[in-house]
Amino acid sequence: MSREALLREEQGETAHELAELLRLGQEMGRRLSNETHGEMYDDVRLLISLLHQVRAQADLIDAKLNSADPVIELMARRQHH
Repeated sequence: MSREALLREEQGETAHELAELLRLGQEMGRRLSNETHGEMYDDVRLLISLLHQVRAQADLIDAKLNSADPVIELMARRQHH
C-alpha cells in the first residue's frame, strides 16, 4: 500500500471516529437538555445547537473520505439519526 493510500485510510478512520464521538456528544446534550430547567436551559440549548453544527460538518468530512457517493451517505445518515 502506498504512503498516500495509507494516509488516506488513516484520515478516513479518524474522520469516522470523530463523527461517532460527536454523535455521542450530541445525544448526551439532548439528555442534558431534558434534565435541565431554569437559567441553565438556554446555555444547554446553545450547546446542542453548536454540537449539531459541528456534527454536520464532521459527517460531511467523513462521507467525503469514506463513501463512494457522499450525497447518498449523508442523506442516509440524516434519516437514520
